[in-house]
Amino acid sequence: MDDKTNEEIKEVIVEAAQEEQTEENSETVAESAEEAPIKKTNKKLRNALLRAGAAVLAALILLTVSKFSAIDLIRGAKESDSVQDEEIGTFVKRDVFAIIGFYDASADDSTHGEYALVPMNGKFVTVHFSKRYLDSAAAIETETYSYINGSASTLDSYVTVQGTTENLSDALSTKMYDWFELNKDWMVQASVIADTTDNAEYLTDVVLEVDTVNSMSQTLVFVITGLAAAFLLYAIVEFVLMAAGVYLDGPRKKKEKKSEEASQEDSEEGIISEEKSENNEVSETDASDVQEEKE
Repeated sequence: MDDKTNEEIKEVIVEAAQEEQTEENSETVAESAEEAPIKKTNKKLRNALLRAGAAVLAALILLTVSKFSAIDLIRGAKESDSVQDEEIGTFVKRDVFAIIGFYDASADDSTHGEYALVPMNGKFVTVHFSKRYLDSAAAIETETYSYINGSASTLDSYVTVQGTTENLSDALSTKMYDWFELNKDWMVQASVIADTTDNAEYLTDVVLEVDTVNSMSQTLVFVITGLAAAFLLYAIVEFVLMAAGVYLDGPRKKKEKKSEEASQEDSEEGIISEEKSENNEVSETDASDVQEEKE
């Protein structure tokens, strides 16, 4: 009877150990199953960081290509009455109220604009009008001739242009001097200029390239700046989402759930342990009773 009772007690202990081992294996499998989604979510966060970084890099490249001309546009053009006295590459604004003539050979090709001689503080400066200003420029030229001939008492028409100061190319400089030489006589007779043998007294090799910023089309600068702003906005949105924990919501919830389950399991294990202790005590009491009866 003694041997049989001892064997029963051993069987109870072995079964309890097996149950604990089975529970531990189940917990390990559950933890492994939960780790995979967490790694996947971390990969999602990493991809978001890569996208945001790529967007910032693209924005910087675009701004570099545009020579950061957006800064000049935001700051605004510098108002100048003497464009020829400004540093080359300056973004300036000027009111054009008189045009003495157009000298470029491609004047008939209006798609590229026209080069006009504009009086500025005793000299003539080239202003390269873009296509959208050609009608206004032609009207200003007509009014200028009317004023010179005495048929108009004032110069009422004008147009405000902005652009970058640049050096006139050798080819255009030659055309400008040739035009001036051909038209010098009537300008002297009309008292527009004094008679001179040195045309450089009235001409300058500075040109105002209208609608350009840092030698780049102003329209193109707007497009590039808009794209750069879009990339930066996308990057900011990504960073905000990351800061808000959008890409971490999955793991956090799973960790919280895991913590709750762990707490429940600890409670259940405590209850099971207490029950086992009670059962063991009962078994030991029964064994003692049996032993006493046997004796």
